[in-house]
Amino acid sequence: MDRRTFLKAASGFAGSLAFCSGSLCAVARQNGPEQQIDDLELYDFVMPRVMHIPLQQPGKGQGPDTWDVRPGGDKNLLSRLSTVIRCRTKPIPGADNWQPQHAAEGQLNAVVTFDSLEKIKKYPFLFMTGENYFQFDDDQKNNLKQYINRGGFLLMDDCVVGDGGDFFYQSAFKLLEETFGKGSVKRIPNEHEIFHNVYDLGDAGMPSMDYIYRKRPGGLPYMHGQNHGARGVFIGDRLAVFLSSTDIHCGWCDSLGIEWGRENYEKAIQMGINIIMYAMSH
Repeated sequence: MDRRTFLKAASGFAGSLAFCSGSLCAVARQNGPEQQIDDLELYDFVMPRVMHIPLQQPGKGQGPDTWDVRPGGDKNLLSRLSTVIRCRTKPIPGADNWQPQHAAEGQLNAVVTFDSLEKIKKYPFLFMTGENYFQFDDDQKNNLKQYINRGGFLLMDDCVVGDGGDFFYQSAFKLLEETFGKGSVKRIPNEHEIFHNVYDLGDAGMPSMDYIYRKRPGGLPYMHGQNHGARGVFIGDRLAVFLSSTDIHCGWCDSLGIEWGRENYEKAIQMGINIIMYAMSH
């Protein structure tokens, strides 16, 4: 059985079976109530957010969407993942689609920074989003490089609002090339397995969040984000960083289909699951 067949078959297995390997999967253990239990012992998958400080540049900052925006998107993705793959994901309490605007303390699965490798190396998957420019210092770049080279995976998704510029994307692209070398950020071809492993996203590959009611002059769709195509950093044959400019995270927030329609919501969720399952199996 090849990997694609295995992953598609995963949702049909018994709920007690874990579909991940090595440090990516943690089986809950029976510990006494007095013991401190790590999240990775309680849940099969945890999705931490990377906290970073946006740079305030005149005329560039477009709004309030910072690193902790819209925890409801995380909730929807993790809830769907738990049913499709039959695994235990850490819940996001008190969030519902677009609300709240920003996560309350303790609401996200975990909050990390690249200030300390010791604090991030236990997490095999990290999620980073934002709207504005940002930058890492040399120590943070070094920790990012070590984290990725040790087998970690980073999803970076640009949170563009309306016609705002792709400032987070520009900063992320620059950061990755400074960290891994010029030319290290490559376009991910639509035939790559990350677009086809659990859900087959067809020839289009990366979903684009197109508004269902707003149109540009000439009837062209008005999209949320700026579609540069999916890009990433490869370590050998392994895709280790996924960089998106189409704001799939906001797509995860729209389970009612108010902004992009149910079809685009489903595609955004499917893309998220594909990314997670690729990271878990490579």
